[in-house]
Amino acid sequence: MPDDNELFFREMLSLYYAHRAYNTRYYAALGLSSGQPKVLNVLFEEEGYLQKDLAARCRVEPATMTSLLAKMEKQNMIKKETVYVSGGKRAYAIYLTDHGRKLAHQVAEKAAQADRIALDGMTEEEASQLISLMKKARINIEEKLEGTWEEHWKSL
Repeated sequence: MPDDNELFFREMLSLYYAHRAYNTRYYAALGLSSGQPKVLNVLFEEEGYLQKDLAARCRVEPATMTSLLAKMEKQNMIKKETVYVSGGKRAYAIYLTDHGRKLAHQVAEKAAQADRIALDGMTEEEASQLISLMKKARINIEEKLEGTWEEHWKSL
């Protein structure tokens, strides 16, 4: 029989893939490609991220974010506003368009529905405890990473 750590790893992967499969079909029906729902979700919570900060928040390479945002801009999901940062350097702050906000709302609703399904049959206390334990496990792993998330993703 596998030890508890192996079971944890397998269950985390299984949960991730089940959640992803549940949402992916719906996102595809909305015309969203891989990576776009995450960007919409982050911007739905808080707009105005600089492009480089949005990449870090979404845990993707800056070049990946550039191509994601270019496609999203062509699809009228986001708009870029020029801002000037320290040293007078030009950067882009990213905002949702009305169309993007509508899609982001649909993405958030679908994610919440998947969460409800995943937590079905649990008491509020059990669901809260599960989420708390998952956060603790994530933090434990993040604390073992050397450097920033950006540096970590570049090393993969």
